[in-house]
Amino acid sequence: MATRRGQSAPGVNLGQVLRIVEPMRRLNLTTTPRTLAAGVLLFVLLGCEEDKPAPAATVAATVAPAPTPTPAPAPEPKPEAARPEKINVELTAERRSAIEAKYPEAKGFLVASEVEKKLQKDEKTARPAFDKVAKGKWILFSGNAVNLTAEGFDMGIVYTPLIPGDTIGISKQWFPVTVSEVEGYKQDIFKSGDIVVVLVKYVAAGKASPGHELVATGVWKD
Repeated sequence: MATRRGQSAPGVNLGQVLRIVEPMRRLNLTTTPRTLAAGVLLFVLLGCEEDKPAPAATVAATVAPAPTPTPAPAPEPKPEAARPEKINVELTAERRSAIEAKYPEAKGFLVASEVEKKLQKDEKTARPAFDKVAKGKWILFSGNAVNLTAEGFDMGIVYTPLIPGDTIGISKQWFPVTVSEVEGYKQDIFKSGDIVVVLVKYVAAGKASPGHELVATGVWKD
């Protein structure tokens, strides 16, 4: 480190230099210019080390965690449309056209109430007669749904009509046809005895599947 003549190097205390040189003189050590220069250099280096600023303390950076995004609320399910209080079950030409346009595979479907008129008034003959006419065909039922389950419900085929004056209904005889896989049917919406209009493919032996509840699907309109 270079200094001007007559000035001590920064950080060098001349008193310290003399304190180390003086014992060397007392010990009869030869104080040569080289020795003196070495002593001065030593204290210059020590002075420079003392002058260095203390290293700054390292401050650990604290990174705040990213905020957790708030999930969007799930959309509320649409409420089920209420069924009409009164349902007109008459099959008009306009309704037949609408049904066959929506379900072309069912074109020319049978109507249960029309088939009932051709049945004999005896269950032993009425059941096989109905199977013979309706097996493998689409048939339209309209009336009260009973024996509701998660899979479907029963519709009645009347083979002995109600006798006039029978207010109790004991003269009316019928056998059930169980329909399942019905589009538009949900057990928690329907109640036993509700009027339904269902187009269903009759299999045989009192079983029919699949089908469509026409009021629920919007095809059967007033």
